[in-house]
Amino acid sequence: MKIKKILNQNAVLVEANGEEKVAIGKGIGFNKKRNDTLFTREIERIFVLEAEGQMKLQSLLNQIDEKYLFAAEKIIDYAENILMEKLNEHVLIALTDHIAFAAENLKNGIIIRNKLLPEIEVLYPEEFQIAQWSVGYLVQTLDVPYTYDEAGYIAIHIHSARAGERSKHQSIREVTIVSEIVHLIEQELSIDLRDKKMALNYTRLVNHLRLLLQRYHNQQYAALDDEIVQMVKLKYPASFEIAKKVRVLLLKTYQLSTTTEELGYLAIHIERLRLAGQKETSQE
Repeated sequence: MKIKKILNQNAVLVEANGEEKVAIGKGIGFNKKRNDTLFTREIERIFVLEAEGQMKLQSLLNQIDEKYLFAAEKIIDYAENILMEKLNEHVLIALTDHIAFAAENLKNGIIIRNKLLPEIEVLYPEEFQIAQWSVGYLVQTLDVPYTYDEAGYIAIHIHSARAGERSKHQSIREVTIVSEIVHLIEQELSIDLRDKKMALNYTRLVNHLRLLLQRYHNQQYAALDDEIVQMVKLKYPASFEIAKKVRVLLLKTYQLSTTTEELGYLAIHIERLRLAGQKETSQE
């Protein structure tokens, strides 16, 4: 194949069968020039990217070691095999950049904690399991002390790259909203929802909040009879008041409106948490 452009000493742009590809290999671009022939034995990895992706990859490779790119590729291959689907090609650059940046921080003694870790684990279980494997792989392969917090960040990258999923920004926004609601409910009930004894109720709440947000985006809302809503208000007044505070949070902070029916559903979940918290307290 012919070299079209030298990206750096270890990366070149080539053309093969009418398609542009980025070829990676140690010293692959050294003493080479445009139109030189590149032999297969010289190539360690080859990537197919659109023009914008090629530019971003070139910029990235000028600043980091290629080992981070190879590690990201391995994680993506593993994820695609587990999920049995193709991930968006843009995840390669984003994940490579993240892995390299995290490694630099750790080497400088900077550990960034992921406060959204519990919510990410519940919201994206498939991606999180892959991310847990990825952290172990990175530690072993790169000899960098990546922490458990990284699993959350990697899971977000994988989630945003899945076919048909929303953007990474939207995924992070969803997790942030859920986390803030959980924190509000914890404060109101004076309980720790992340306690192992509360695991089932916590998971149910997070899943409900995820569905609530999805219904908002799809403009579909749960149908709960007015009569049932009134019953919930009368039977669980304290929990319904907390649900109303959640509504205020969603509206003021995120401009998301919720229906009275949704408040009824949420109040039922909060009541379960309240009772479970009281039970745990009485048993101590």
